[in-house]
Amino acid sequence: MSNISNRIFAFIFFALVLLLLLWMPTWTKINVGDAPGVVYSPPWIGFLVILIGLAYEMFRPSLNLKRDTNWKWILAGAFLFLIIITMIVVQEIWMPYRQGYSVFGMKSFEFPLGSGDISVWPQLLWDFLNVHFTDTTVLALLFGILFLTKSTPQTSRSYKMILIGAIIFTAFLMLGHFSFLISGIDPTGGYYSRFTRIELLSQYWFQWDFWSEFVILVGALWLLFKGKRPAAIAKPS
Repeated sequence: MSNISNRIFAFIFFALVLLLLLWMPTWTKINVGDAPGVVYSPPWIGFLVILIGLAYEMFRPSLNLKRDTNWKWILAGAFLFLIIITMIVVQEIWMPYRQGYSVFGMKSFEFPLGSGDISVWPQLLWDFLNVHFTDTTVLALLFGILFLTKSTPQTSRSYKMILIGAIIFTAFLMLGHFSFLISGIDPTGGYYSRFTRIELLSQYWFQWDFWSEFVILVGALWLLFKGKRPAAIAKPS
């Protein structure tokens, strides 16, 4: 039965990651413009490794999906879920207070950005893809769940691959954040260059991207090199 649960879990996230990889070229054209260097940049290798790890889990289940009671991992998982909730509240409840917004309306936008060509999508589709279907959301959901389990890469080859993929992705992104904040080098093909350093730091989306990536990177490194200690067994009196 546990193997079935593992396979269902892996299949759901395999589908989410695969769809994210297929969606990102379109997202980049909407938010950055024609920038193939961003779409096919090294960080996305990390998601391919995660995809391989999830596929391996479907065929060779090894994750331990039992709940971990260690408070540190509970805090890490809860923090990532809080990031997702914050994203939804800010972008689906708070921001929509702007005049004329309707989730059942239509959204017009340049596609690709800077081309002058206008596309029109249903607002509901726009919100779903641009708010709920991002690398931040998918990673926070995946590791928000995994951090709350007893899974450890020392006993799960698939988890080791998933963690390595997450480290590749988040490490590249963290380097990109600091390269812009410290030296002004924009790794995003022009997206960060719209802002000064202070303006970027004041963007709510940058803050939840940064802190979710930081927690995932630290947690993944810790698990990869130290794993999780088994729960202490009380000695009989």
